Amino acid sequence: MIVLRLLLLVFLQAFLLRDVSPLGEWTRPEWTLWALLLIPPQASSFLKLGLGFAMGLALDIALGSYGQHMVAGTVLGGLLPAIHRLFAPREGYEVSDHPILRDMGSSWLVGLTFTAALAYHLTLMLVSNWYWHLIPGALLPSLSSAAFTTLCCLVLHLMVYAPDRRKSST
Repeated sequence: MIVLRLLLLVFLQAFLLRDVSPLGEWTRPEWTLWALLLIPPQASSFLKLGLGFAMGLALDIALGSYGQHMVAGTVLGGLLPAIHRLFAPREGYEVSDHPILRDMGSSWLVGLTFTAALAYHLTLMLVSNWYWHLIPGALLPSLSSAAFTTLCCLVLHLMVYAPDRRKSST
C-alpha cells in the first residue's frame, strides 16, 4: 500500500501538479512527501531510507532533475527515524498507532510534517545552489515552500482521512 501510494503521488506531482506554485519559487509544494510521512513510526529505518531514495529517484526520472530529488529524498528517509523519535509521545508509540490525525493528534501531525518538509526543502535548496553566496537568498523560499508543503499535505490528509463525525445524542 505504501509503494502504491508513493507511485501515485509521484505520478500526480510529475504530470499534473508540476506547475502548481501560486507564488513562484516561494511556494513549491512537494506532494510526494505525504506518502513518506504515512510510513508508520514503528517501521524499520532501512524501509524509510529505501522509500525516500525510491521516491526521489522516481521524481528525478519523471521530472528530469538530475538527482536533486534523489539526494533530498534519501536525506529525508535517513532523518525520518530521528524526526519520529523527536516527536514521539512520552510513553512511546503503540504498535497500532498510525501517523494520522485520529491516532496522533494535530500538533504531532503538523510538527512532523513541517519538520520533514523543511529538511527536504533545505536539502533540495543546498543541492540546487552549489555556491555559498547563493544559499542565503534561497533560505526564505525554502522555509515558505516547507510551510506550503505542510499545508498541502494537511489538506491531502484531511481529504483522505476525514475526522470522525460523531453524532450527539440529544
